[in-house]
Parts: sequence; structure tokens; C-alpha cells
Amino acid sequence: MMQHARALVHDVSVPPRPPHAQHRTSQATPFSPVREHADQAVGTTASRRIRRPDFLRAATWAITARLHPKAGATTLRVAQDLATRLNADGHVAYCRDTMFRRLGISRRTLERHIAVLRELGLLVWAVHGSRANTRPAGSGAWAGTATIYAAVVPRVWDEAVGHRVSGHGYHARHIGFTDRGRELAIAEARRRARPSTGRRDTPSCKTNHQRRTAEVEGRKNNTGRTRRTRLRRRHEVPEPYRASPTQAADAISLAAWVRPRVPWTQGESLRRLAFALRPWIATGLSAADLAADLSVWRVPQRPASPAGTIMARWHELADQDQPPTEPGIHTPAAPGGPPNRAFLDAMDALSDRLRSLCPPAAPEPDPPGFVIRNKILASLAEADRAHRARTAEQCATLAEWESICAARERAPW
Repeated sequence: MMQHARALVHDVSVPPRPPHAQHRTSQATPFSPVREHADQAVGTTASRRIRRPDFLRAATWAITARLHPKAGATTLRVAQDLATRLNADGHVAYCRDTMFRRLGISRRTLERHIAVLRELGLLVWAVHGSRANTRPAGSGAWAGTATIYAAVVPRVWDEAVGHRVSGHGYHARHIGFTDRGRELAIAEARRRARPSTGRRDTPSCKTNHQRRTAEVEGRKNNTGRTRRTRLRRRHEVPEPYRASPTQAADAISLAAWVRPRVPWTQGESLRRLAFALRPWIATGLSAADLAADLSVWRVPQRPASPAGTIMARWHELADQDQPPTEPGIHTPAAPGGPPNRAFLDAMDALSDRLRSLCPPAAPEPDPPGFVIRNKILASLAEADRAHRARTAEQCATLAEWESICAARERAPW
């Protein structure tokens, strides 16, 4: 047995009444504060590991039961602050320099109450903090080692609430309840399931008796208004953007081909870009035609919404090409007669001449995937080397310079 398994608590004052659903211990509860620092570590503690809810319950119980003469309301505030920052493993960073400001107490008071929680068997050291510099020599930066605490509960709390525990120390496990512990757990579960409001009002008595109705000019004065039910679609897609699942999948594939070839569309998600391109795809344009058209648009280098820009451009073109809506109104034909034969022959000769001077270039085939991959990796490596080559004067913040120094340490020679 460790030291807080048999010694009695020497406290002559009457403990305060515990809050509702908290379990108080008697004066004969066997517990002694853990005074030695050697017993306040993960490998040597007699307390077992715990998660956030039970840690707060155990801290409230230990402070209310006066297991430590120096534990009080401030100790509970410190425990609550630590509990809000516990991770999934039950560990929490100390963060002393920000914690005492957040709680509105002095640094010395915070250190004293942290020591009280350690002596109560509620906190143990997982990592001892150190002021030794962990940054490489000559980097001009300093960073120490943080203190990491682990949340634990003493065996006396398990015995008070009726827990059956298997094992001993930090890795002990809660495996069940005693008869008394089962009753306490049921009462605690019922208390938590109870609504948080204060008193409950008695529901009013309602009767379904028939009410007399008065006739007003041949109509009843309390007739309810008939409501017309109208079915509405939750999300109605406009006509040019509707597509079947197969067409939507094809649009996504086409957008995946277009996006890396048009720089100003690369900030948009693939699905939104494919949705915006649906009307253009429906006109029969191929991926190469779409990429060529989008590349010559006059848009900002990084628009806020590339998909919105494409949709707005489609609506503008649709408004320009919209036929007249009023019946009976026709667009007048352009004045003049059809071109004669001599004009058509001259146009054909001119087209042949231009075709002979500037023959159409064959479409350049896409490079294979491994060539694109090698180019991307080479550009990323070049950017990484340029990032590591920067000096302290070229960095805007100290954190940026620290990241560069860390990257230099990790990079191979």
C-alpha cells in the first residue's frame, strides 16, 4: 500500500455541507496528502488515470470533504480551468504564464494551488518542464520544455463512490460498481437527466368539450381559415444547371481537367466549378475549348468566387441572346441583298491564302502523368530551398525565423 492508504486525516473543523449529489466522507476516511514529489509522477503515483467529468467530480468531492487543509474555492477554479483543456489522453499543458492571468490570481497563488492538487492525488507530472533551450545553437531563438500534467483520482475517491478498480497506480482500471456505488451512480444519472430549470409548473387542465358557435349573417364567427397546402421543393436547381448523376460526374471530370490549366479557377472547389460549368458543357464545348475560353477572360488574378464569376458571365450572355418575349414582334432583317458569286470566290481565295501562310498547328498532346509529377516536385523542392535560404532580416516575425531554423535542422546535408 502507498502512503495515502492508511493514514487518517487530522482535521478538527467541521467540513462544510457538500453540494447536491456530491458524496462526503467521514472523519475516518483513510487519506493522507501526497507530500513527496517522487510520488507525484505518472510512474510512481498511487492514483489512477481519469477523464474530464470524473476529474471534476473527484476534485469537488476532495475539496468539499476537506481532505487537504489548504484546498478551497480557488483550488476548484484551478481544477476547472485545467479540466477545460484536458485532451483525449487526460493530459493538459500547465501554461502558468497565461493561466494565472486568466484566473485573476497571482503566480505564487497558482503554484500553491497546483501543489495542493498534486498532494490530493488529482494531478501528476507526465512531463517535467525545463528552461533548457530546445532550439539549435546559434539560431538566436529560445524555447523551453512545457510542463504536462495528467489528471488522476486517488483510491479513496473510488472507495467513497463505490467503484471497483482493477490494478494499482496510474494504469489501474475502473471495472464496475459495488452495491452502494450502483445506487449512487443511478442517483447521479437521474440528477443529470433532470431538466436544469428550477420549479416545474403544473400543466393546465384542458378539456375538449364542444363550444357553442354564434351565427353572424349566416356564417359562424369562429370558423377557421382553410389553409392551402402547397408542395415545395426544398432546393430547386435552375434549368441550365440541371443534370443527371452521369452528367454531373462527367462535369466533375471535365472541371478536374480544366482547373489546373486556368490559374484563376484554382481557388475554387471542384464540385462548385463543375456546377458553374454545366451550361457551357451542355453547349457541346470540350475541355480544351473551355480552358482556352476561360484563359482569355478579363478577370482578377484571384477572384473571390471563380464559380460565381463563371455563372455571372453565363447569365450576361443568356440575357444578350434572349429572343423577344412578346408575340408578334420580329427583329427586322438587315438591309441589303445576299452576296454575289464574285464576292464568295474572293473570300474563298483569301481563306486559302491565309491557310497557306499560317497552317493550323496540330493540338499539342498532353504530357504523361509522370512528367507533370516531376515538374511539380521540382518546383516544390525549389520553393523549399528558397524558403530555407532566407535570412533573419527577410523574415517578418520571430516565429517565421524559428520555422526556417527548424527546417534547416531537419533537412539532410
